[in-house]
Amino acid sequence: MLKHLSLTNYRNHKKFDLDFSGITVLIGKNGVGKTNILESIGVIGYGRSFRGENRLDLIRLDADYTRIIADDLEVFIQKSPRLIFQSKERGVKRKIADFIGLLPVVIFSPESLEIVTGEPKERRRFLDILISQHDHQYFRALLEYKKVLMQRNNLLKRISEGSAQVEELDFWDLELARLAKIITKKRLEVVSDFSDQLTPLYRLISGNEDSKLEIIYHPKADDDFITKLAARRSIDIAAGLTLTGPHRDDLVFKLNDLEADKFASRGELRSAVLALKIAELKYLENDKKPMLLLDDIFSEFDADRRSHLFKLIKNYQTLITTTDKEHLSKELLKSASVIEIVGT
Repeated sequence: MLKHLSLTNYRNHKKFDLDFSGITVLIGKNGVGKTNILESIGVIGYGRSFRGENRLDLIRLDADYTRIIADDLEVFIQKSPRLIFQSKERGVKRKIADFIGLLPVVIFSPESLEIVTGEPKERRRFLDILISQHDHQYFRALLEYKKVLMQRNNLLKRISEGSAQVEELDFWDLELARLAKIITKKRLEVVSDFSDQLTPLYRLISGNEDSKLEIIYHPKADDDFITKLAARRSIDIAAGLTLTGPHRDDLVFKLNDLEADKFASRGELRSAVLALKIAELKYLENDKKPMLLLDDIFSEFDADRRSHLFKLIKNYQTLITTTDKEHLSKELLKSASVIEIVGT
């Protein structure tokens, strides 16, 4: 259980300290930095922000570095002379691949609906963050895949310009196929596991015993991926990009056999994402109990869905952000440590 968080130069917070209980509620107006505090715990959990890719954006505008300390875990990011990602546990430096998952977290925010309704990259991000917290081999393969993909794309551009030979793709195709196999296999396993859970969870949340929620994975790398890469070389060279592979995978959520992003109501989408987050918690709990981070979502939910959330909260250490106490039940507030955030 997380006991203390300390932030230095993190987004709008020059210096911020917070002690946690089982349930901690941060109350404040929009713009005071409640989400930034919650986000920083996510950075400790899986090494990146759930709101974007560029770690330098986490540093306060007038500062050169940011430091996040959560008990004996630390992340340090510096603008210049270079970007440093340094993680420490009990004084021991760790690589990011060994650091992820030491504090498993599940984040539920209004933006979580984009897992269902947003671009494919949002669904890939969801899968990658989830699996990486549980499986370090997957995370290492993902990092290596991105490096190999960059090298192959650079080579494609040089071939197009006439400064490299097509045969030079052989090595990178083999490497890409090797790593794609690891990534695709793990994604298939996790999606299969989630599919078994989603319908009963959705029925419980929605109260509709006849409903069916499923998640379908569309991988771009099959067992014959190396052959596909070779066959598509001329297309990739013309584009200067690798147009197929795990970086183009997608998930489709279906509610009662219809694509949820097109046909589900706002209420049905909320129930679907809540079911997904419960499945996420259960998946991570196989290692250690994750921390639940709820970013201003109670205002989005009706009484029934709030009730399901409260049942979840009782089982996990939870950080909640909200603009108004009225969005939270008296029962929840009685058992929570309530802290007002006034901005910096």
